[in-house]
Amino acid sequence: MKLFQYLIHNRHRCVAALLAAVMLGSSLVSCGVSPENSDDSQANTNGEQNAATNAEEEIETVLDHDLPDDLDYGEDEVVIVSRYREGWTSGEIAVEKTTGEPVNDAVYERNMAVQEELNVKITSLEENQHDPTTLMSQISTNIKSGSGDYDIVACAAYVSVNEALNGTFADLRQTKYIDFDKAYWSQGYNEVIQYQGTQYTVTGSMVLSLYRFAFVTTFNKRLFTEAQVEFPYDAVKNGDWTLDYQTSLVPLFHFDNDGTPDDENDIYGLVSNPYISVDPYWSSCDVPIIGRDENGAYEIVFEIEKLYNVAEKTMKLFYGTDGATYAYEHYGYDDEQNDIRMMFSTGHAAMATMRILELESGDMRQMEDEFGVLPMPKYDKEQAQYKTLLHDQFTVMSVPTTVTGDRLDEMSAVLECMAAEGHKLVRPAYYESALRYKYMKDPESWEMMDIIIDHIYIDAGIIYTGALSSFHDEFRQIMTRKNNTVTSSYKSKAKSAKRSLSKMTDKLDALVERDT
Repeated sequence: MKLFQYLIHNRHRCVAALLAAVMLGSSLVSCGVSPENSDDSQANTNGEQNAATNAEEEIETVLDHDLPDDLDYGEDEVVIVSRYREGWTSGEIAVEKTTGEPVNDAVYERNMAVQEELNVKITSLEENQHDPTTLMSQISTNIKSGSGDYDIVACAAYVSVNEALNGTFADLRQTKYIDFDKAYWSQGYNEVIQYQGTQYTVTGSMVLSLYRFAFVTTFNKRLFTEAQVEFPYDAVKNGDWTLDYQTSLVPLFHFDNDGTPDDENDIYGLVSNPYISVDPYWSSCDVPIIGRDENGAYEIVFEIEKLYNVAEKTMKLFYGTDGATYAYEHYGYDDEQNDIRMMFSTGHAAMATMRILELESGDMRQMEDEFGVLPMPKYDKEQAQYKTLLHDQFTVMSVPTTVTGDRLDEMSAVLECMAAEGHKLVRPAYYESALRYKYMKDPESWEMMDIIIDHIYIDAGIIYTGALSSFHDEFRQIMTRKNNTVTSSYKSKAKSAKRSLSKMTDKLDALVERDT
């Protein structure tokens, strides 16, 4: 089963389909073997094992890079500048040494493998910045001065794509060695960010934040058991895990410990916050902002009525459960997320909205109660799939325009090699060893995590938030004000977004003319 899950996660659909058939056949044989058919069954099992082996061999071929064996860059130094924030992007690009911790050691081994394969020396410059816009401003200034101090930039998606519009980064589609079709690159991101044959940022299995920044729902098993509420695993699998369903559960857990209302010492049905923790409803409730027209150009596809209805449901979840939801106010650099995690981990909330990275904390790992993990709820039962939003601060990679000619191709080889080795080493260390066996205890949550990761949805309207006048940010303000003004607020917001999109498209068109 592990091989089948491995295939699903990597979204190599053809091979996954083959393995699905293999595993289904195997399960039927193991459950229904009769003595008189035992020989035939054994033959079938052997055939299935061979098919699985062949598929595994095919996966290795597909997921490995196709870089020439004779690439040798003579110990050239490759400087990667990245944003460091403890618990967010720490240890993502480079680590100093092996420590025996699987993810740390996998990152170290990945970089060593790249250095050995290409004969380069990777130098990591980690800038300790909570605010990625500050770091990107420094990087941009350096690049535009022509200093050439950086070869590769690793920074938050929303600031990177916005800076790319200024012509700061090279077109990666014009480089020699990046194979964008490989499964170790995020195909969802490629589809959204590629524009008329150009692409200036890329992401994939090489960065942990592609998983860490996914939003999930956690639930406290002890509180569910004491309230005699079924764990929602079956509801998820049956397609019944919706906003209305979650809202109906919230009041069942509320308990006032000391007679003081809205006290952090009480027990709540849900702990969340009406800022970044409402962002995931854009995706989970299937409210896209930017799509493509028949020519592949960006266009506004946002529907005010749908978002209004989402706001109604979300406000009921937050404010319509007689105080059973505790909503932390936004402060600092999303520091309220630590408060959400702490309240949940100490048993004061039955459910919480978190990013996967919170599961790595000592608070969660030392939590006395067992917890489960679920996807964010759907809009309604009719919605076909669960969808997962990545917080727009997940890391993407780019190459400055100061890197040109053969050296630009060299950087493309480094990125390709890092991505392939990251997929082989870092991804399984994090997804399998850490997430599954270290941070989560039950197989049901593993299955939920498969659903979460396999349905990550990336919307250009959120990634390009800076260029679109923070279009999605208005929903945060509406939720904070506790008044559903979606219709009036977004009527004017949609008009300004169209103007902003036109300006953004003009910039992209100018880059296309520059680079093709």
